[in-house]
Amino acid sequence: MPAMYDVVVVGGGPAGTATALRLASTGRSVALLERSHFDHPRVGETLAPAVQPLLRELGVWDRYCALRPLPSWGTRSIWDDPEPAEHSHLASGYASGWHVDRRAFDRMLADAAADAGTDVLMRTSLVNCRYDGAAWNVVCSGERRLAARLVVDATGRSAVLGRSLGARRLAFDRLVGITAQWHGVNVTDEQYLLVEAAADGWWYTAPLPGGAMVGMLMTDADLCRRDRLASAGPWHNRLFATTATAERIGPRSASSALLVYPAASRRTTRLHDVRPWLAVGDAALSVDPISGSGVQRALQTAAGAADTLIGLLDRPGDAATLITQYESARDTECTTYLIERAHYYNAVRRYPTPFWNRRKLHAAA
Repeated sequence: MPAMYDVVVVGGGPAGTATALRLASTGRSVALLERSHFDHPRVGETLAPAVQPLLRELGVWDRYCALRPLPSWGTRSIWDDPEPAEHSHLASGYASGWHVDRRAFDRMLADAAADAGTDVLMRTSLVNCRYDGAAWNVVCSGERRLAARLVVDATGRSAVLGRSLGARRLAFDRLVGITAQWHGVNVTDEQYLLVEAAADGWWYTAPLPGGAMVGMLMTDADLCRRDRLASAGPWHNRLFATTATAERIGPRSASSALLVYPAASRRTTRLHDVRPWLAVGDAALSVDPISGSGVQRALQTAAGAADTLIGLLDRPGDAATLITQYESARDTECTTYLIERAHYYNAVRRYPTPFWNRRKLHAAA
């Protein structure tokens, strides 16, 4: 007989681990499937100041501080005006944001979930998930089988579980990030996030713990293919055509291979499906990194998802109402996000290029 859980969470990013931690802390039986051992690079290295109360609420603030994240004192941007603008985090009420090693951060949350009672199953992928009207039958890699009253899609932008259950994804753009790292960097005077607009997208650079710097070009997938921007030569040529970003990096070449990450804004929808499952974090709504709120949103939706899941466990007869309310909250979040996103991109008027024109047309529509 397969092991029976109240909830099986698929995906060990911040949304999945925070959801599992919240549920396990209330005495619910939870299994968390994570396909890796947190041994591969993960993006999303800069955390906004507003994550502090969320981490405290989860009870992981001391664990987080033990990671020794670098303070992020603010943001410098070269957006529509070629002169840099600065925004200090001191006005946030939390003094600073943070630059983190995302692998260590995600592993910290998974360890906290395990200590709360979650069965964290590393190197375990979802193979199949089927609802028989009473419980979910979950087939994992290695022919492992689980059963659960509820399942949660926390598989990130891929929304693997939701798509397998018939959910649709509404795509709002084709954004990708092409990233590299530099090591042996003195980050003492570099504890800020820098964003810089360019003709075919925008650049992001930030320090990392351990004397490293990460740089990422955000552009559209078709432009990346057209201009071979995932190749070192064209990518570095674009980098050295910038002003503040090129000055920050200096003449050094990247010390890691280029990696391409999906970064498109998408909303996963489940019309008329009231089976007991939820999507959280990027699996529900993935956002443009320009918003600077990816991890913060993940932790916030985990709180809403945990409340809804507890309601589904305690009041299964109210499933349709609870799921509808949860999805309505995600729809509202999506609408608010798209307005904010349009505001960011409409501010840039100096580049009449496909990347920027697409976002202006979308905003006008």
